[in-house]
Amino acid sequence: MPQEPPPGALSSAFPPPPTYYTHFTEENLAALKSHCLEDGTLPPADSLSDPLYYLVPPPPPDGSYRAFGEEWMVPERYPSLEEAGIRQLYPPTSMAAAAANGGWGGGVDKGKELTVDRTIELRRLSKSLLLNYLELVGVMGMAPEQFHEKTADLETILFNMHHLINEYRPHQARETLCLRMEEQLERTRREAEENRRVVAKVEDILAGLERVAKQADAICGGDGLGTGGLGGVVGEEKVDDGVAKARVRDMEAWEALVGMGG
Repeated sequence: MPQEPPPGALSSAFPPPPTYYTHFTEENLAALKSHCLEDGTLPPADSLSDPLYYLVPPPPPDGSYRAFGEEWMVPERYPSLEEAGIRQLYPPTSMAAAAANGGWGGGVDKGKELTVDRTIELRRLSKSLLLNYLELVGVMGMAPEQFHEKTADLETILFNMHHLINEYRPHQARETLCLRMEEQLERTRREAEENRRVVAKVEDILAGLERVAKQADAICGGDGLGTGGLGGVVGEEKVDDGVAKARVRDMEAWEALVGMGG
């Protein structure tokens, strides 16, 4: 039979490792394989000895389970106040909750959807909270030993307000996800627009350089610096003509770039 965990091991905020983790050894795992059924599945844990008992995963919990001091529902859902043992002060906000509460005092019309304005209910609870606080102040002035009833009422109202606000969590999660997706889409659009702007600028610069090259060729050819006006000139004069042509192109290119940058 499994050993009972030490007190506080399951309810602690940072519980220690389970005591049965020491049973997961190579020898025990090999012994467990020898007990497998014909189809390869593990046998029931009750049919195994004490060391091998812990190696078989337990079945999924039914209803709820406790972990790190909290109780979790299976399947996961937000528990109602009635399940937590707290009196609910506002009408049910869903058909399932209304059916669980016996129709809220008078039967539930399954063909009619419940429409509870949580904002109005929160305002009512806020007013009740303020009224009960004023009554508590009066009780503390007249009979301080009777404060327990009023503090219990205040606690119940606060639990109801907290529970009602938490019902907005799924809506908040959806809206937050939509906001993040819209921000991502807007950022992608800005980046794409910036890329288009840079591409257009680069294309303009390349087109300007192409025009400068054509103008330099025309200038060099008109002044007799091009290869066509040299005839049979060779050696040093031919080299000087090429240098002069390159200088003219560089000057025109720099002037074009300066003009585009301004």
